[in-house]
Amino acid sequence: MSKRIIWSNMNDTEDPELQCMYLEDERQNLNIIADGRILVIADLGLWNGRRQGYKILGKRVSDILFSDADYVEWYSDGHNIKATATHHDGTNYYEYRVIREDRNIENLLDAIYNGEEITRKKLNYYTKSLYRDVAKVYGW
Repeated sequence: MSKRIIWSNMNDTEDPELQCMYLEDERQNLNIIADGRILVIADLGLWNGRRQGYKILGKRVSDILFSDADYVEWYSDGHNIKATATHHDGTNYYEYRVIREDRNIENLLDAIYNGEEITRKKLNYYTKSLYRDVAKVYGW
């Protein structure tokens, strides 16, 4: 499957005010509730190197569309919802997943926090893709 852009300002040729309007439009489009809390798994580019991290959001899908980076692109890779965010220190990569509430997510969170490698099998055990929720909105 090909990459499908939800929103991007990576090609910074648009008027910034228009970009903000378009981003707000996408937040309205994704103002839906996922069937679990959303986990953001991050590969962070920091001034002192790369680090893993995570953040747990609520169930509102539009909450993924916030960033303090200079340039950001939210997209689907055909299987997952992801983002690339560029800032003065480097580039962050995010993957958005829905937590399986019937599993002990703390095991996965500890692994992320400790910088362990997270296999796709482990990730799929504790979470599921947000792709279906987003694909319904855009008709993918």
